[in-house]
Amino acid sequence: MTSSFWRFLDYAKPYWRICAGSISCGVFKFSLGLLLPLALGFVIDYLAEPGLASEQKLGRLWNLLALLVFSFLLRAPITYYRTYLAELAGNRAIFDLRSDLYRHIQRLSLTYHSNRRTGSTISRLINDINAAQGILDRGIITAAVDALFLSGVIVFLFIIDWRLASVSLVTLPLYALLIAFINPRMRRAAQAVQEEVSEMSGEVTEKISGLPVVLAFVREKSEQIRFFRRHRRYYSEVLGRVRIQSTQMAATEFLTAVGPLVVISYGGYRVIQGDLGLMHFVWFYGFISHLYLPTRRLADCSNIVQERLAAMDRIFEVLDETPDIKDEPGAKPLSHPQGHVEFRDLHFSYNPEQPVLRAISFEAKPGEAIAIVGRSGAGKSTLVNLVPRFYDATLGGVYIDGRNTREIQLKSLREKIGIVQQDTILFSSSIRENILYGRRGATEEDMLEAARMAHVDEFVEGLPEGYDTLIGERGVKLSGGQKQRLSIARAFLRDPRILILDEATSNLDSRAENIIQEALAELMHGRTTLVIAHRLSTVIDCDQVIVLDDGQLVQQGTHDQLMQIDGAYRDLCKEQFGYVRLEGLAK
Repeated sequence: MTSSFWRFLDYAKPYWRICAGSISCGVFKFSLGLLLPLALGFVIDYLAEPGLASEQKLGRLWNLLALLVFSFLLRAPITYYRTYLAELAGNRAIFDLRSDLYRHIQRLSLTYHSNRRTGSTISRLINDINAAQGILDRGIITAAVDALFLSGVIVFLFIIDWRLASVSLVTLPLYALLIAFINPRMRRAAQAVQEEVSEMSGEVTEKISGLPVVLAFVREKSEQIRFFRRHRRYYSEVLGRVRIQSTQMAATEFLTAVGPLVVISYGGYRVIQGDLGLMHFVWFYGFISHLYLPTRRLADCSNIVQERLAAMDRIFEVLDETPDIKDEPGAKPLSHPQGHVEFRDLHFSYNPEQPVLRAISFEAKPGEAIAIVGRSGAGKSTLVNLVPRFYDATLGGVYIDGRNTREIQLKSLREKIGIVQQDTILFSSSIRENILYGRRGATEEDMLEAARMAHVDEFVEGLPEGYDTLIGERGVKLSGGQKQRLSIARAFLRDPRILILDEATSNLDSRAENIIQEALAELMHGRTTLVIAHRLSTVIDCDQVIVLDDGQLVQQGTHDQLMQIDGAYRDLCKEQFGYVRLEGLAK
């Protein structure tokens, strides 16, 4: 049918036995419904047979009733297994698909995520998968049951009377034309609805996460208006889909009603002419509902499948994104690194028209602390993000112990690197769990030692629940300094050979900064460290200072050496400390 359809069937394939069991139960269940018109035909023909005694007629009637009662008793367990098995297969396939999508989203680079709203990505994982739910159990399996059952009914009708059967099938081509007309329109309408859901989810996620800004600037009303407009677009697309569904339902109802009229007219004429027995006519009329209802359900299933496939298209669109950061063929693990980091003629750009870094070359020897300074937008954070391969260099490269990072297995590389960022990212779990996030398999003793070294224990002692205290989304219940200490504790627990400090002490008060600086000094000891800092007082003791300007390395040396040169670093110090303190900054 479509690429998305066949690709989804690959997820359903491992559960084909469950699907087959559900289809078998469904066909058997609907076949039991044929016993009623059969029994009615026998009642009319055989029980009304002249010459039979009342006792014989009652005996035949009781036999028919016993058969009908038994068949109806069977319907309950068969219906249970038909529904349960279909739902089981459908949910397992969707579970596998969602797991693959989440795994794939994690593998996509920061470039991909920076170009998309977080809420839109979440919408693919939650809303689109939920919209796709039911494609197997309420779509494909139901369609298979109805198609098999319908085929059997048609064969049976032709056995009864081929001419009447041919007349009864006159509306089936009209169903096929209806499906062919409705399907592409339904697919487009469902895609439009999913797009609007994605956009609305992205916008709402963004605005709720930025609610303090909305409140601070008193923009509640304008945001309500923006949401109203977005919601109205979604509402319009939903109504468009509903109009197509209503058209399909109305046309299906009409065709379902016309079919029996044709059969009654032609069949009644044949009975009057004596060309068709009354029992066969009763059978035929009783089977008509089993002919047109499955046909109607097939049209409905086609509708359902098109809606679900619209969501599948969006899911597979993400799965088709190729991760641009991945292990190269032949990549090997990084074992026992010394921590020698070298940037060799490195160039980088997010897009070819706008280079971000140009011809960067310097090295950090094992155990050295290298400060990277420059004005905002100079490329400092981008440069250090190339070390753990959040991005890859356009030209040149980053080398660790003489090996290009592209030649190192990604997982192994990142396990040897610790990062403490300005914007500390914590999770809405306990303090203990946030620290333990730093290293899989760490013991309670390891966690407590990391907390002590990062001075986390100093504020945890005052919390009623201690390390089990829940800190809220992104650590909202903690102060900036407390969040930063948790981030440092995580780095201590990781015990990395290479450490990246990305403005780890900015936006803190003096007391908090002193505590953090003490923890960082201990963390940096014996590790190769790349330090980004706007506060130049924090980089005076570094072994080297790298000065970036507009994506280029313009100066390199120790603090004292650079202070003796009239250049970019000296200018930065003048801007921060003034001329009177300039001399005092030299060691």
